[in-house]
Amino acid sequence: MAGAALFSPGRVAVVTGAGPGMGRSIAVQLAEAGVEVAIAARRADRLAEVADAVRAAGREPLVVPVDITDPAACHALVDGVVGRFGRLDVLVQNAHHEGDWSAVAEADADAWRAVFEVNVFGALHLVHAAVPAMRAAGGGAIVLVNSGAAVRFPRNMGAYAASKSALAAIARTLAVEVGAHRIRVNGVFLGPVEGENLRRLGTGAAQAAGLSIEEWMDVKATEMPLGWVPTPDECARPVVFLASDLASVITGQHLSVNGGQWLT
Repeated sequence: MAGAALFSPGRVAVVTGAGPGMGRSIAVQLAEAGVEVAIAARRADRLAEVADAVRAAGREPLVVPVDITDPAACHALVDGVVGRFGRLDVLVQNAHHEGDWSAVAEADADAWRAVFEVNVFGALHLVHAAVPAMRAAGGGAIVLVNSGAAVRFPRNMGAYAASKSALAAIARTLAVEVGAHRIRVNGVFLGPVEGENLRRLGTGAAQAAGLSIEEWMDVKATEMPLGWVPTPDECARPVVFLASDLASVITGQHLSVNGGQWLT
C-alpha cells in the first residue's frame, strides 16, 4: 500500500495506547504512509521505544504521556498536536482496560467503573477533544479499536464486554452525528493478537491445561480458520485502512479483524 494512495499529503494522526503491540504497529504504519504522528500512553518508558520506531519510519513524532481518563489531559493532547502540526485529521483510540475478570453476579461495581473510565469515558474525552479540531481541518477519521468481546460475551469478562459494547454504540452514533462535518467513525473487533498481553493472559490457562505457553498458543491458533494468531502488524493494517482515504465512504462500521475466529 503506497503512502500516496493511502493519505493526502500533510495528514496528522493521534494514536493512543501507543505501547508495544497494536499501538506501536499502528503508529509506525501511519508514519510509513507519510502521516505525521502523535503518540500517547500512560507510560513514558513505552512511548520512548515507539517513538524510536516512528523515527525509523521517517517521521518525528510528538510524544505525550496521557491518562485518557483525565478530560483536561485529552484536550491538552489535542491542543499540543494542533500547536505542533497545525491540524488533526486522524484519531486512533487504542488504549484499553482489560477488565476485572470476575463473574457478573459477583462483580464489584467500583471495579466496573474503573473499566468504563478507560474504555468508554476515556474514548469520550478524546472524542470531545478531537472533533472540534477535525471540524476545523475540514474533516477527519476516528477509529475506535474494539474487541470481539463486544459481540461474543466471554465468561468472566462482563465488565470488559459491556464497556466494549458501549464503545461500539458510541462509534455508530457518533458516525451519524458528525458525518455532515466529513468526519468518519469506525471500529475494529479484534480477537487474540500475538504479543505480551495474550501470552500473559494465556499463562494461567496454559498451566491449568498442563501446556507450555507455546503449546497453548498453538491450540489458540486452531480457533482461527486461517490457522494462526494474527500479529499486531497484521491487525494494524485494517485500522490504517479505515483511517485512510481508501475508506472515504466507510463510516459507522466495524471490521472483524480476528483471522476468522468468529463469523457474522
